[in-house]
Formats: sequence, structure tokens, C-alpha cells
Amino acid sequence: MLEEIKKGLMTGIGAVLLTKEKIEESVQKLVEESKLKEEDARRLIDDLAGTGQKQAQKMESDLGDVFKKTLSGMNVARRDELVEIQHQLEGIEVRLSVLESREKATD
Repeated sequence: MLEEIKKGLMTGIGAVLLTKEKIEESVQKLVEESKLKEEDARRLIDDLAGTGQKQAQKMESDLGDVFKKTLSGMNVARRDELVEIQHQLEGIEVRLSVLESREKATD
């Protein structure tokens, strides 16, 4: 019966969106209605909360992979690449300024 209740809660509410408070609230109602023993309720709360966290972490990882793949396909520069280009440009500006100063001095 515990597995059936777990499946019902997972399907009905959506494991990723479940917060520990909501899980506890839902399971406590089942305990109050004598549909679930207190010991089973604790185990169910732990299982559902753990499953929800794992699914949320997997979703975050999967989304990160999708974004990286999408950006890679769009040929968009990474932040570290832009910072490197900015440093190179600053170096070029300094050298140009030195050359311009020398040119003005010889005029």
C-alpha cells in the first residue's frame, strides 16, 4: 500500500515541485485518516523528499547541458574568452598610445 500511495502522490503533485512541507502535510493527512502508519509516513516523507531533490538536481544538470549545447551551436563567445580579448585590446591601446606619444615628440 505504501508504494501505491507514493506513486499517487508522485503523479498527482509532481515530485519535482514537492516541497518537504507539502509532503509532510499530505502524508500527515493520510496518517490522520488512518490510511498510513506513523512509521510508514516518516519513511514516505524521506523517500519523496529525496526523490524530489534528485529529480530537481537532474533537471538542473540537464538544462545546463542543453544551454551549453545551444550556446556552443550558436558560436557565442564564453565570458573567459571575452575577458581575454578585453585584456588584449587594453594592451594594444597602451602600445598605440606609446607610439602616438613618440610620434608627437618627434614632430
